[in-house]
Amino acid sequence: MNKNGSLYYLGLGIILVGVAELVLMLFALLMGDQRTAYAFAGAVILSIFCGFTLVLATKGEYEPLGRLDSILLLVYFWVIIPIFAAMPFYSYLGSFIKAYIEAVSALTTTGATVIQYESYIPKTLFLWRNILAWSGGLLTITMVILILAPFGIGGLQDKSSKFLGTEFKKAGNFSHILTMVGGAYSLITIILVVALMFGGARPWDALNIILSTISTTGYNQHSIGFSYYDSPYTAFIVMLSMFVGAALIIVFFRQFISAKTRLNFNVEVKIFVIICIFFALAVTIYKYFSQQIDVLSAAEYYFYALFDAVSILSTTALIYNTDWQPINFYYFLALVGGASFTTAGGMKLFRLLIFIKHTNIEVNQLAFPHSVTSNRFLDMRLDNKFMRLIWSFFMAYMMLIVILSVVIASYGYDLNTALLNAIGAVANIGPFADFMLAKGQDVHPFSEFDTSLQMWLCAGMILGRLEVISVLGLLNFAYWKNR
Repeated sequence: MNKNGSLYYLGLGIILVGVAELVLMLFALLMGDQRTAYAFAGAVILSIFCGFTLVLATKGEYEPLGRLDSILLLVYFWVIIPIFAAMPFYSYLGSFIKAYIEAVSALTTTGATVIQYESYIPKTLFLWRNILAWSGGLLTITMVILILAPFGIGGLQDKSSKFLGTEFKKAGNFSHILTMVGGAYSLITIILVVALMFGGARPWDALNIILSTISTTGYNQHSIGFSYYDSPYTAFIVMLSMFVGAALIIVFFRQFISAKTRLNFNVEVKIFVIICIFFALAVTIYKYFSQQIDVLSAAEYYFYALFDAVSILSTTALIYNTDWQPINFYYFLALVGGASFTTAGGMKLFRLLIFIKHTNIEVNQLAFPHSVTSNRFLDMRLDNKFMRLIWSFFMAYMMLIVILSVVIASYGYDLNTALLNAIGAVANIGPFADFMLAKGQDVHPFSEFDTSLQMWLCAGMILGRLEVISVLGLLNFAYWKNR
């Protein structure tokens, strides 16, 4: 078993963080913000020193990483990398724990923040947080393509794209695949930024909005570019960015995904569109009959509702319309989340489809016990082994939400606040409570919690991004004994 390979890649990741911080340090100097530049300078020195030390200490020939070693690498990335990414925030927040929480929330594309929305944030830190969110989206896609899907974690299916000594290992390595995926991801981002600028947004606002929305993070909907949402064109581009990040982005990574997996994904995209269309229609009809609005106003309201649907289902939770709406639908959308192989959080649409298909099979067998029923769905065989993977993930996912809800409630918060913030952490939709607050719900957002409670939710963010159940294998004592 490889004992050092995961640490070697961790060292490379820390070096990349240091290089990115160096660029932001130069940006801070350009902006005349010496205090922030000094904070980034310290982070650069520590990150590059620790990264190179780790790389030199573990450099060598390695066997392909095993299943648990690969998962351990992901844990390293989302637990240790934020330590180095958080250092620039320390000078602003005055608490390293809060700075760490902010970095974890960004890298997991959760979007919860310890900073009040109306508080002033230095431009360099503001950009750094959005860059971390964008990078977290890239890391999420790469993680699924190279590690989680090949192992079938939680029922994810794709045997052609692996990090572990397969055809991609022969054609290149982790950095090769990351470069190619990152190139496509960057190109999409640039196109959307230019499209947003075409609608009148300033370059600074356009850049930060797209970094936040294509990664389905949803930062600072109240403080950057919010006035531009008055433009239907700009609102459409922002909605498109969320849709691309949560449902359509895999189209640009076709070379890494098998034909069968692309077929599954196409179905997810269709379901994503259908859910959003019908959700918006249901909310609009409710609005039409409850408040007796005219047809033209209903058509305009439908666009607002569609924006909300894409925002929540993509796990972005960016706010456009602050008018009160029925909220029960939002819980469902937040729990389900976006498509697989994307930056979105949640349980993923393909698992919802499998639950529906398997339920139909079971009902048919109860009604017609002697009939012959196909147990296949697209390219997947819904046998007992596969369904155990799906149900195990579902139970672990829901149990984590229950545990976090109990923890939040133990701090004296009401059930609605507990559920919203627990779902927000595990489904990586951090601004969920803020979204509901804007809709008229009496809830407390993440930023109002004690630091100790925020740390609990921070752990939930990491576990949610790692598909929850994958981490349970690391609790096996035999694995650590053999290392």
